[in-house]
Amino acid sequence: DFFAEPREESVEFEHWHRRADGSVFWGTLTLSPLRNGEFRGYAAISRDTTTAKEYERMLERQNDRLKEFTDILAHDLRNPLNVIEGSLTLYEEAGDEEHLERIGETTDRMARLVDDLLRVARQGNVVSDPEPTDVGEVVEAAWRSLGGKSGAALTYEPVPSVSSDPDRLRELFENLFQNATEHGGDDAAVRVGPLDTGLFVEDDGPGIADGCEEEVFDHGFITRDGGHGYGLSVVRTIVNAHGWDVVATEAESGGARFEITGIDFLG
Repeated sequence: DFFAEPREESVEFEHWHRRADGSVFWGTLTLSPLRNGEFRGYAAISRDTTTAKEYERMLERQNDRLKEFTDILAHDLRNPLNVIEGSLTLYEEAGDEEHLERIGETTDRMARLVDDLLRVARQGNVVSDPEPTDVGEVVEAAWRSLGGKSGAALTYEPVPSVSSDPDRLRELFENLFQNATEHGGDDAAVRVGPLDTGLFVEDDGPGIADGCEEEVFDHGFITRDGGHGYGLSVVRTIVNAHGWDVVATEAESGGARFEITGIDFLG
């Protein structure tokens, strides 16, 4: 249809292109009419804009997380504020100090919630200055941060180096390890290993309830008593900030398995 009639102006298309070797890239194709008195054809210029497209996708993910973040703020902070308001009214009416204790407990809970949300927000910025990172060293440091959980065991199968923000990558593993030991107990067996385009972290705990594979990454999703539900949302936020993807599935042992893909290994 485009070539049915000569055009007066240049036209730009964006779509996936396939190279002769089978690899694909996101390209911008510009078609400009050639004229020398009369129409003589088109000049076609194709530019590889994969990096720009990936950055655009990262920004879209970041905007999605920001909207989710503000929704959680509105929802999760409104309830404790209502509790404080109600308790204060009851105290003014009856003078019972039990209501003051409830206010104190609620403000402590709000403080923890704010800390959790700020932690998520700080990790959400797109990684703009990554550096070569030895995954093994980061995994070891993250495991040490657990503080010597008695009986918990880590098996590490070497993963090639990646380009990342090493501090945020460490927090990613810390949250996954914390999740594994909290659900699998102090004698949990945790395994980290490579995938074709990424890596996995799995444990031998009770696993993820059917139908909750997507929800576990939501801010505030809680699967145990006393939990705040922000550990795995931090994981997803850090993964997305690097331009990677993460899914939750079931390990062969029946435990939880998290697969992080879309990683370009350095070697």
